[in-house]
Amino acid sequence: WLKISIYRQQLVASLSRSSAMSLGTPFQPELQKYCREEPLTLNEVLEVKSLLESKGTLDYTKAKCKDANGRYTGPFSASAANAKGDHSGSSMFGSWLRDNSIIAYGIWLTDPDGYGGDDAVACLNSIATFMLTYQSHKMELVINGLKDVKGDEKTWMDRPHIRFIGETGLEDTKWYNHKQNDALGYFMWARCQLALAGKMPFTGDHLKLMGQLFDFLRAIECWDDLDAGHWEEHSAQHSSSIGPVLAAVKSFKEVLNKNPSWIAPCKSDTLDVLETKLAATLKTILPNEVVKPSKHTRDADGACAFLCYPLSVVDDDAGKKILERLTKITGHIAMCRYRKDSYWCKDYKELYADPTKHFTDAELAERDANIKFGEEAQWCLFDPVVSAYYGKLYQKSKDPEMLKKQQLYLSRSLAAITGDDCEFGAWMCAEAYYLGKGKWQPNDNTPLVWTMIDLKMAIYEMEISLGGTGKPTSMCTIL
Repeated sequence: WLKISIYRQQLVASLSRSSAMSLGTPFQPELQKYCREEPLTLNEVLEVKSLLESKGTLDYTKAKCKDANGRYTGPFSASAANAKGDHSGSSMFGSWLRDNSIIAYGIWLTDPDGYGGDDAVACLNSIATFMLTYQSHKMELVINGLKDVKGDEKTWMDRPHIRFIGETGLEDTKWYNHKQNDALGYFMWARCQLALAGKMPFTGDHLKLMGQLFDFLRAIECWDDLDAGHWEEHSAQHSSSIGPVLAAVKSFKEVLNKNPSWIAPCKSDTLDVLETKLAATLKTILPNEVVKPSKHTRDADGACAFLCYPLSVVDDDAGKKILERLTKITGHIAMCRYRKDSYWCKDYKELYADPTKHFTDAELAERDANIKFGEEAQWCLFDPVVSAYYGKLYQKSKDPEMLKKQQLYLSRSLAAITGDDCEFGAWMCAEAYYLGKGKWQPNDNTPLVWTMIDLKMAIYEMEISLGGTGKPTSMCTIL
């Protein structure tokens, strides 16, 4: 008990630097009473959840992809329909494996026996179908040494595609940077989570796919691979790409342990090789996001927050160090992805006619020359994830300081919900706020479904922290 007590004291002390984290005035005045540093009551959490649901803030169904006959196809577009309805020509209507896997996990977690759970199953099924139909043969070429995909941008389309056309389930043939190992890891991890929960038992074809993915990631030595990371940009060795694959390996081993008669659908030592290499490499990089190559060294990146939650692939000590680093990228509204991030930098729409353009490494270097410290876009993805992680720390320790931090980051998340003057609509979860013509405003990818689901999970964890069930509001009673 003494060791536990000392550890808790050290944890609180090490996080004290973030106690002065700014909490601005919410863009929606109705949220003011909930945006405070003192923890909400359970009834207040249920109230604000009900308020957000009544405003459509958490309505992810607006992003469900439909075919030509209006039938849902399973996946989600990255950005939901907004008040202007102007995303139809944008790449944000594509279906990313990363976004969809986190969305699927989040809607299952917060509504396991309702529409959320069913939509999660449909989403992951659609990804598996796409991968089995259009990507499996690519992985087999790499696994058998017949194709090298570790070269320059000419090889990036030869990797398993991490984005597809959600309305048709077809591969998008437009050039894109598909060297994103984290996206593959997130899908495998989410698929395992639903299997472990009994919501989506593994089928033979899905087991085959898992084996191919693991053998592919081994073949490219993903622990040392210079991929594009969460943000699809600089070629580097990313902690946030290694972590999701490691989480997938650990989760799949759990699946096998629960089914002792099963044989791993990959090379006999692949899972052990991956776990050993990935864990060792991650340990040498964290709490940094990138140390290799040195020109892309990055000591703080919001993507690392997902290693803490929902992946839970780092221990509390590593999680604590990640949280410390995130204070370096925290702004007055939200968090930038990393310092000197030029995507949606100041006056981005004036600098780049097509805000959805995808960049090569050389083009990125040119774009990065435009950024100045403090002018990075502030992204709304991270505060709710940090809140949820503090919730997990509180639920384990019952340390009131952890609950206060959970509340602080939940308040920041709520405060960032768009105001009535937002051109894309009020009460929306933005992707990011950027500095345009001297004013901080939501960027065009509003509302972003990933942000919605992060907020849903943050509210869920706050309910759990306060003794609630986390069930949908319709199943709860506000006293």
